Amino acid sequence: MMIENDVLNKVTGMLGEHFRNYVVIASHDNSPLSYDVRFSDPYAAKGLLESASEYHESFINDGVPADLDHIQWISVDTEDEDEDEEDNYIE
Repeated sequence: MMIENDVLNKVTGMLGEHFRNYVVIASHDNSPLSYDVRFSDPYAAKGLLESASEYHESFINDGVPADLDHIQWISVDTEDEDEDEEDNYIE
């Protein structure tokens, strides 16, 4: 089962407003071995995925490597933003 397109479109839309390059890999709870990938640029995606893979491998084995310590990793939670928007809504 693929992640719903409207959710991924919302996430990539938010990322596109603030970041030139991004990669989103998402899998659904009911089908953890399938995934959907979205990215802003295929060449930047290759570099981002290679850096993320190196970071992840080093972190799993022995912590964050010094040459990747300067990278800021951000997770996006759409549910929190929806709640914030509802709180600020005035009729």
